[in-house]
Amino acid sequence: MPYGMGLVRARIAEIGVRHSVVARALAVHPTLLSAFLNGRRAAPADFERRALEALDLIERAEQAADAARARVMSSGEPPEAA
Repeated sequence: MPYGMGLVRARIAEIGVRHSVVARALAVHPTLLSAFLNGRRAAPADFERRALEALDLIERAEQAADAARARVMSSGEPPEAA
């Protein structure tokens, strides 16, 4: 089982989310996120925890969006304008 940044990388791959989305959620530049994930730069002490929490939120949001999309598609009616 992966640990540390390996676990964060594995979760990103599992969810299938772009690094730019994760970087935005963590308020870091995508290049800095890449440096943390690849070990080119040491991540702050709480980075792994924050990254995993952000990935959990991103995953739940993606699941909610998928469910909403499925409801709209199965209804056969166009969604109402907001």
